[in-house]
Amino acid sequence: MTIGITPQITKTAAGTFGVQWDGLVQGTAMPSPNAVFNLAGGWVASTETDPMYGGIAITEGIPTAPGSPPATPAMELGGALTRSTAYANLTGFTVFDQDYAMINSPQSEVQLSDVYGQMNFYRLGSGQRIIVACDPALISLYGQPITQQVSWDFSAQRLIAFSTTALACKVLKMMPAGCMTVTYTSATKTAAWNRNGACAVILI
Repeated sequence: MTIGITPQITKTAAGTFGVQWDGLVQGTAMPSPNAVFNLAGGWVASTETDPMYGGIAITEGIPTAPGSPPATPAMELGGALTRSTAYANLTGFTVFDQDYAMINSPQSEVQLSDVYGQMNFYRLGSGQRIIVACDPALISLYGQPITQQVSWDFSAQRLIAFSTTALACKVLKMMPAGCMTVTYTSATKTAAWNRNGACAVILI
């Protein structure tokens, strides 16, 4: 029997250190005194076919009682988290913040959380400033009010220009390049950092 990772391999994180660094990192929150009090935790639902990482729109389930069928983690670990499919069931966004139980390996430089794995997140209405991937075309928002309407692409997991429904957020900052965004490959179930992606800071 073998496992699908080789933890002994040493791999450098190219681009981690530099003379100048002015980008954003998908799936993290901006520093805030009250951030720790609003950070919530849950676990990846057994119905998920792909692992989770920071910056995903999710639906948070109400925790079930310990021992209730089907077998689930204890209530103290929070509710089951699934990928949100529509604004009607969107409850928050996942983050890497303080999620020390996520799996990091040489094959997947981005930390991942598999079925029943721990995943931290911020709920809508928490007042947190989180960083999400976005369409570089949102550079058109420069100079506009922070209340400018935007939408969410539930397939690509990124912020996009307003379409038919607005995401309940305020856009505080947008960078069309030079940011770290997640590139997930479903065939291998691994993820890598794109170090020249586009990100936005949104207030949820």
